[in-house]
Amino acid sequence: MSADRSLWLLMRLDAIVVLCAVPFAFLPVGCMDAIHRDWLGLGPLPDSPITRYMARSLSLVYAMHGAIVFAITVRWTQYRSLVPVLAWLHIALGCGLLFADLEANVPLWWVVGEGPGLVAFGFVKLFLFRRASRTEPGVR
Repeated sequence: MSADRSLWLLMRLDAIVVLCAVPFAFLPVGCMDAIHRDWLGLGPLPDSPITRYMARSLSLVYAMHGAIVFAITVRWTQYRSLVPVLAWLHIALGCGLLFADLEANVPLWWVVGEGPGLVAFGFVKLFLFRRASRTEPGVR
């Protein structure tokens, strides 16, 4: 499989995974609490307007990001050049989330999986983009 095809698949996978946030924007608060308390082991979800707002708006922001990434994969030859921008944004987001996770004192599995995972994901995208740009004619 070519580097460009691998990059396209990675971007499409990224879009699909992040678009999974859509239903969570509309999840009942009781379900959010059960996930927070039982699945994540973080205790009861604070029930306040800001908690409800942040949970829903964050899901919508993730979904918007997923829609943009999906659109890039649909018009790949036209928008492929945006991949390094998104990769560097993933790296910056990963660094920011690492700081936020450490400050929020979330469990270690969360800290290790979120920020460093996004940083690594960004670097994989950059690697594949540069490899495809060097080895495949017509790919810039």
